[in-house]
Parts: sequence; structure tokens; C-alpha cells
Amino acid sequence: MKLLIFIPFLLLGILAIRRIRWAYVAFVVFGLLYFPASVRFRVDPKRCDLTFDLTAAVQSLSNFGHIISFFVFFLITAAQFRQRGWQSLVWSMALTMAMGVAVELAEGLSGAHNCKTLDLIPDFAGALLGLIILLLGRKLAKVWQTRHSGA
Repeated sequence: MKLLIFIPFLLLGILAIRRIRWAYVAFVVFGLLYFPASVRFRVDPKRCDLTFDLTAAVQSLSNFGHIISFFVFFLITAAQFRQRGWQSLVWSMALTMAMGVAVELAEGLSGAHNCKTLDLIPDFAGALLGLIILLLGRKLAKVWQTRHSGA
């Protein structure tokens, strides 16, 4: 059953990273609807865990599902911007973190998942990893283009 959800979601992600705006919007909307849909829209809201301690914060960095998901989400979001300056990267980071908050709220509303502010730490780590990879990729592309344009 999860495969039936994953394949269309993957296709939307591929279209979105190719800068197809409607696919990005659908990717976000369906991503958020996944949580209430996973409980057949019979929501049972649970209180969000707002506690914070350093040990749990460090341990949250082992949440590789969130790190990978928000790494990908950052890259898809960054692809939506036509300009390549710092403003687009700041907006991409802000939108990625807003999605992280929205995911936590959707998890809490579903009642079947845990809404924890600590999950925003791996979300940020994934977005930061995406930013680093994107900047390195741009730098390498620029170096490669400089070396091969003069030949």
C-alpha cells in the first residue's frame, strides 16, 4: 500500500525538481495530507511535545528519516527559484523549516504520529546538508565551466 503512495509522490518530486510549479504545490499538499490520510482522516489530535534538552537534541540527529526527507525537500524548494542568489537560498531554508513545522503539526493532528519540536533539529540538519551540497555543486559547476570554456 505504501508503494501506491510512494510512486506518485516520487513522480511529483521529480517533476518539482525540474521546476514544474504545480508539481511542487502538489508535492507539498500531498505531503501534508499524508498524515491525516494515514488515519483515514479520523483525526485524534495529540498535544505537541515542546520540551527541549541537550541530550535529546543531540539524539534527534539520529533521525535519518527526517534528515533525508528535508534534505530532498530543500533541494526541491531551491529548484523552484529562478534566481540563484543568497535570497533564494534563505527563502528555501525558511520554506523548508516552515514545512518542518507544518509536518509536526500534521503529525500531532493525526494522533497516530508524534508532534515534537525536537524533530525540527534533524529537519534543519537536512536543510543545511542540502544547502552545503547545492553550494558545492554550484562551485564545482563553475570551476568545470571555467576550465572547459577556454579549451
